[in-house]
Amino acid sequence: MWAELLQILLSILLILIGLHRTILLWESRYRPLSISPDPADNALELESSLPVLIQIPVFNDSDALVGMLPQLPQFNASRFKFEIQILDDSDDGSAPQNRSAVEQLALTGLPIRYIHRDRRKGYKAGALAEGLALSEAQFIAIFDVDFQIPADFLSRTLHHFSDPQIGWVQCRWGFTNRNHNWLTRAQARLLDGHFRVEHRARAAAGRFFNFNGTAGIWRRQAIEDAGGWNGDTIVEDTDLSLRAWNRGWRAVYRDDIVCCGLLPDHFSAFRTQQRRWFAGGMQLSLREITGAGAVDSTKLSLLERFDLSARFFAPLGSIVVVLLTLWAPLRRIFPQFLGPDPWVFKWLGTPHFEGIFLFFACLSLILYYSATGGGLLARLWESLLVLILGTGFALYAAISCCAGLLGQVTTFERTPKARSSTGGRGVTGWEILWAPLLLLLWGGAYQSGAWSVLPLVSMSLVGLLWSFSGKSAS
Repeated sequence: MWAELLQILLSILLILIGLHRTILLWESRYRPLSISPDPADNALELESSLPVLIQIPVFNDSDALVGMLPQLPQFNASRFKFEIQILDDSDDGSAPQNRSAVEQLALTGLPIRYIHRDRRKGYKAGALAEGLALSEAQFIAIFDVDFQIPADFLSRTLHHFSDPQIGWVQCRWGFTNRNHNWLTRAQARLLDGHFRVEHRARAAAGRFFNFNGTAGIWRRQAIEDAGGWNGDTIVEDTDLSLRAWNRGWRAVYRDDIVCCGLLPDHFSAFRTQQRRWFAGGMQLSLREITGAGAVDSTKLSLLERFDLSARFFAPLGSIVVVLLTLWAPLRRIFPQFLGPDPWVFKWLGTPHFEGIFLFFACLSLILYYSATGGGLLARLWESLLVLILGTGFALYAAISCCAGLLGQVTTFERTPKARSSTGGRGVTGWEILWAPLLLLLWGGAYQSGAWSVLPLVSMSLVGLLWSFSGKSAS
């Protein structure tokens, strides 16, 4: 009975995750995203008088910086008072080259400043904080070095700050290398879901959504009122957003302003990014559980609590997927030890339920991600890639979650994106052990006639082997 109860509990947890996504999908489709219209050029007198700081943090990404710099002179044609900071923490020997390129651009009259730190204290958050201290600008736009800045970005975002409650504006990400390979296509579809469903739904409902670290602009007063950038966490963007939100600041999401950046195009870079996101998310979740976080739950409605809890603990879904992938076939392979008692949960413990549950779980996920736009075939194929990637990468995500909960991830590792970028994480020993175990589970389930669990084990195995494919990931 206990074995059956465990499997049903895992299934219920996945159903709750699915219920939360269904709510978000409905809200993103049917709740209007109320945004004040962009002002005409002759209505920008107030905004054009406001000093704006554009911060571009860099770390060992010289090639990406070379690609970014030619975009910046476009702001000379705008009516805004602005200054640009290149916040370079590079320690790979590229700093002199970066400084020279920035100084050459400054000679053209562009108000751009190069700032290099010998000690990377506080990582990205520390660089942003030190740069902010050197400026008196009241609005701060932040872009990662691999992003493209739309020429009309300031004119379409600054007017939102006429509302004194608005602390930041977040724009949607686009991807210049979306179609580079299957990995980038899967990531793009995943992030489309994050922005076009999650952010859109929460913004439309007036609930919390976070600044994503790039492609956005902050009110300086909101940053300072929330306590400033915090280098003690590896997800400094979400941390600051939470603290600002709890202080009463609100945000605007612009789904119609797309800022394009690069996706990791190989798995070693993807692992680095996902480790930081999963472990960092668990760090913040742990703070909220222990009462040391920024959220005052007494001020939240029931739906807001459910949404925020689901957001905090969504990474733990990877642990549920791993346990279910292990447990479901074991119960069918060893029924004499782990089989269901026939008088308890008679129908729920059957292969028919497993098959139906898996079918609807996969269908709901495909519908969720295919709702984010594109051609029909692209939607279906990329959503299937998300499904395979999610199950195959679940063990690594689960390991990262546990590392975050145990406080083992304290260093901010930037994601290498440009081809010349160094760094990245390799396959773990646990994943190497997980591959033959999945193969054994698949063989045992096949021999036992447990057809209902074969699709889940198959997707996990295919996704895991795909993640072993190294640099090409295609």
